[in-house]
Amino acid sequence: MSNDNEKNVGILFLSILNSKYNIEQCIKRSELTAEEISNLISIPKFQKYFRKETKNELLLSCETDWIGEELSKNIRINKSEKKILHETIKEKIIPHISEYWKENGKVKRDFEIRTLPEWIVSEFVFLSGFAIWFREKENDNETDLSVLLSKATGEDVQASANIEFDQKRLQIVNSIPTQILQKIMNINPAGKIAYRSLDMAVMKGMADGNSDIAKKMKKSSRHNKSWWKFW
Repeated sequence: MSNDNEKNVGILFLSILNSKYNIEQCIKRSELTAEEISNLISIPKFQKYFRKETKNELLLSCETDWIGEELSKNIRINKSEKKILHETIKEKIIPHISEYWKENGKVKRDFEIRTLPEWIVSEFVFLSGFAIWFREKENDNETDLSVLLSKATGEDVQASANIEFDQKRLQIVNSIPTQILQKIMNINPAGKIAYRSLDMAVMKGMADGNSDIAKKMKKSSRHNKSWWKFW
């Protein structure tokens, strides 16, 4: 659970994510008070989230370098890999959050549940799971389902398909090398859940559309480890 300052810093960050704002604008966008905002930006551990400019008046904008550091704390990567991660985040995190974290036209998250860093890390973990799934199975603009279907039915099957998925959502991780994505995916169970959820969705679609496949899947699961098991 977040304390009040952690909740407020998340609210402020998402409220001013895509531009520079003066205090009056920050108040309007975040619905925090001037006192709350002044308090947040004066707390040392929160200063990494914001950039301050004070030429004519105080302007606040968001820093994103801390995101790469937050991910790096959970995985072992070298300097060159860390550089790739930082560059990707700097280029893509703001448009990604602005587009995919909107609710009723406003970018937000429930900071009663998770802190801002926890939300960000979970987003990368979850999307890494999806991205790894497609990287393993993509072949000539189609998704190769042969291994998945063979495991599910217990037979040697060759199959491919065009999977409907919001590939644009994966742009935030598309330029991250597979070896780094695999590490991010394993930070917490959300990555493996994302990966397996695509397995489950595809196999359910295959079974619903073909009764013979459904029967083979059911028969195979009696004798082998079920294909849908996460671990």
